[in-house]
Amino acid sequence: MCFDGLCREVVSVSAERLSDFCICQTYAISGYDTAYRRKWNVSHSFGKKAIGRYLRSGKERRYREDRWLKSFGLSRHDLARAVEDRRSHPFGRFIYPEYEETTKRRLLSTEAGYLVCALSTLMWTPFSPSCSKCAKAEPCRRRTQARYPELYRIRCEAWRKKEAKP
Repeated sequence: MCFDGLCREVVSVSAERLSDFCICQTYAISGYDTAYRRKWNVSHSFGKKAIGRYLRSGKERRYREDRWLKSFGLSRHDLARAVEDRRSHPFGRFIYPEYEETTKRRLLSTEAGYLVCALSTLMWTPFSPSCSKCAKAEPCRRRTQARYPELYRIRCEAWRKKEAKP
């Protein structure tokens, strides 16, 4: 609904425009205190008023948004590129970090090894030979899923794609 409404107002929605819209909405919510933010719901950022807020934003607001983004080490350009390029996930390099194998092999299948792995690595990955041999793999997998849900999701997705290839 929001995307359709935005398309009606601005004709076409590019990666830059979509990124600008999200920046505008995120910047808007950042100006409120925690108590008010708890009351904030999706329609505040993706409803008709949100589209109006975006369309009314001018150069001054863009300037403030850019300064705000810079305080987090981000830029409008980088965010637009991230929206546009869905082929590479920002966590893609962590799907199978081979450099963790040495740590994972230490004390493999022991309680101490499980703790060392949990504290020193990004935990379970289906690509790891150590993880596939470890007796603690199942609790580690569940812990990885709870601690790093997005990383867990892309690891499983990459593994399914690898398994599906002939």
